Amino acid sequence: MSEDESTDENVSVSMEITGRYEEVVSKLKSEESRPDALAPLASDLETLLETVQRMGGGTRSAIADELPGEMAADYDAAAVVETMQVLERYDLVVLEGNTWKPGPRLGE
Repeated sequence: MSEDESTDENVSVSMEITGRYEEVVSKLKSEESRPDALAPLASDLETLLETVQRMGGGTRSAIADELPGEMAADYDAAAVVETMQVLERYDLVVLEGNTWKPGPRLGE
């Protein structure tokens, strides 16, 4: 390339994203911002919450039975309860009697 040739190749892209705030932010959030060590935990929590939502709620044993086998950690009924108790603190699930149900934050 000679000194007279220009290498100015600036590109500009414009995009509009619409939808619920949480959905848009979750899609834009960089996966690289999460430490690698937390990725399996976050994935398991998402899978657990998706399972509870899909079921519309369930007992600890029913939820444990419905979880897919490809989760990073083993979730038996006791592990489901321990995890649900943490998720309950964030209003992601609620306990009604002996049934764990999607919490108010999941409906937002």
